[in-house]
Amino acid sequence: MIRSLIFTAAFSLFILSSTNVFGQRKFKDSYRNIWIKSLGISEEQKASLNFYIPVRFRGDFPVLNKKYKSSKFTYVYYVLKTQTPSQKVFSLYNSGYLHSFYTDIIKSIVSQSVDVGLLSSGALVNFNFYNKDYNKEQTGILYLDNPAVSEVELYEVLVCSTCDDRKIRNKIQTYLAVKYGITLVQKENYVASDERKVWDEELDSKYNHRIIGIARDDFFSLEQTASFSHIDTSFIVAKSKSQVADPMPNMAYVMVGDNDGEKKFDDQSGLYKRRWLVQNKGDSNVYLDLHWSIKPEREVEYYLHSGSDVVFRNEQQDSLRLSFKDILIKRGQNYYFTIEQKKPFEFKIFEDDKSLNTKYYLGVNDVGKAPFYITATDSDTQQEYYFVSQESTYPLEQLPPATYHFTVVDAENHQAKLQHISLNAPDSRLVTLADYWLLENNKPLEITPNATTPNLENYLTFEWYYHDKLISNSARLTLNYPGSFTLHVSDKYGKKEHFGFTVSDKPKQDKRIESQWVVSPNPVERGEEFTVTYDFDSPKKVDFYVYTLDGKFILRKELGVVEKASFVYTLQGATTYLIIPIINSKASIQKLIVK
Repeated sequence: MIRSLIFTAAFSLFILSSTNVFGQRKFKDSYRNIWIKSLGISEEQKASLNFYIPVRFRGDFPVLNKKYKSSKFTYVYYVLKTQTPSQKVFSLYNSGYLHSFYTDIIKSIVSQSVDVGLLSSGALVNFNFYNKDYNKEQTGILYLDNPAVSEVELYEVLVCSTCDDRKIRNKIQTYLAVKYGITLVQKENYVASDERKVWDEELDSKYNHRIIGIARDDFFSLEQTASFSHIDTSFIVAKSKSQVADPMPNMAYVMVGDNDGEKKFDDQSGLYKRRWLVQNKGDSNVYLDLHWSIKPEREVEYYLHSGSDVVFRNEQQDSLRLSFKDILIKRGQNYYFTIEQKKPFEFKIFEDDKSLNTKYYLGVNDVGKAPFYITATDSDTQQEYYFVSQESTYPLEQLPPATYHFTVVDAENHQAKLQHISLNAPDSRLVTLADYWLLENNKPLEITPNATTPNLENYLTFEWYYHDKLISNSARLTLNYPGSFTLHVSDKYGKKEHFGFTVSDKPKQDKRIESQWVVSPNPVERGEEFTVTYDFDSPKKVDFYVYTLDGKFILRKELGVVEKASFVYTLQGATTYLIIPIINSKASIQKLIVK
């Protein structure tokens, strides 16, 4: 009498490769291990637990003679992978009946078909038969009938004569599922040998896919230190490599399922669409190493986020996969894991190769969001210079020659640093020109660029403009009237330099821009109003910013064109702030202390 034929997984079986992966069993071509187990709760039955013999594929059929007191039904579990029909795999003789297991049929008292299509990727099969003389002592004989068939992958056979209790059958299926990376169809049936439920299918049903795990359960002699689903080998969960020498304690169970999301990163958020739920129903904390078959892209950082806001960074030395190490999974806790890819916020200091003079620029990559808060610290004197830029490229013309440490913070508080950057632009300028010239009594004034090399006119081209009108192409310009002018200098290689300058009949008033705006009072109490007053000698465009010293963005106000005006602000945090108006595209800075 046949009671049932049950395919207990989503036909998921760990497919063995030619190498031993994380300690999962490797079967050599010359022999296979077949496990014959008599399970139960009595001490006598426990003593016979996990009896097994190595069964060779060549030579005489091996025979197991083991006496046991039979139950009314005998249950047979086997794990098989094949695409070949009509191949006999093994037979079991019991109580005068022969039960033969083929790849596509089980020939017992009544024959039962097996779908080879379901076995093509491997499956756990459960079959049981009636023992008419179950009250008598019997001898069971199991043997391989077709040992030379290489197309048949038989991983394990388990015979249970004490499985009338459904709970015991659930324990067996859980043991096999954990051992071979199988996902049970009945998600509620994950039960350890002590009857605890090791996977809560109702906690979040979205994650009941590809359930795998690591565990130690001495009742089954199970110590699974790594696992992955055979239907998707791209994700591996393993006991921490740094703790491999330390065996897991008995009744350690850490199970993992995924949400069946796409295996791709979201273009907007950078988050991997497939995510994982980890449940620790065992008796101890466990450290995990997690691996994904995702090849890291260059210049991209990868992070693993957990539901407890803990972030792990990818092990950079692995260029073929993502690896996250030593992740603590606490006893009785659940964790949601997702992967994030993030291109790091970076900048570089580069020289303008299209300019005659040596000019340095700071360039921010496309990850950064404006405005950018720039700090340049002189490595020798520790003097700090602060700048704010709305553009991803910023000229460093205001910095004197020195070696600097640079820090850039963007609007989303991403930070990047560069150290030991030497700037020597003022010492290596080929051509310079003063920006102010005084015209006396309308006498002719000769304006001449300064040069580090004589006879520049022999290999340079000069263009002098009054507003937009070209007025001369000589190396020197003679004038007898005031105004705003521009000199364009270029060489035969296409390098250029532009100089703006003013000719005036009045002496220049050297009034520094910093003295034309005032912050008061300073210091100020938290929440107390302070005023920023502008008193320019001519209208100027002002873009107003507030930062902390460490680059935290606080405030921005685009004030537009300002000549004489006052603005009131308050700040709540007690610290030192940088008040930074960008005046006609140039930053001016004062510190404000808030007590």
